[in-house]
Order: sequence, then structure tokens, then C-alpha cells
Amino acid sequence: MVLVGGRASVRNAAETFGLDYANLLEALGELDDAWELEVLSDW
Repeated sequence: MVLVGGRASVRNAAETFGLDYANLLEALGELDDAWELEVLSDW
């Protein structure tokens, strides 16, 4: 689930805080997957 401009915002945050963009995207994807599993398990 990526909002419009979401990747650009992630890239800006990565550059601002000196983070690795690819690793940050991967970590956010894992968080999103975990959140989806949690939501589905509540049903």
C-alpha cells in the first residue's frame, strides 16, 4: 500500500537522515506485510 508520492517521500527521508533507500523500502515493505497479516488475523 503506497500512497501517491510515497516512494518520493521515502527517498527524501532516506536522504535527509542519511539512510540507505533500498534498505528503508525493504523494511517498510516488511512492516506493511506484517500489518496486513495482523489485520487479516483479526477477521
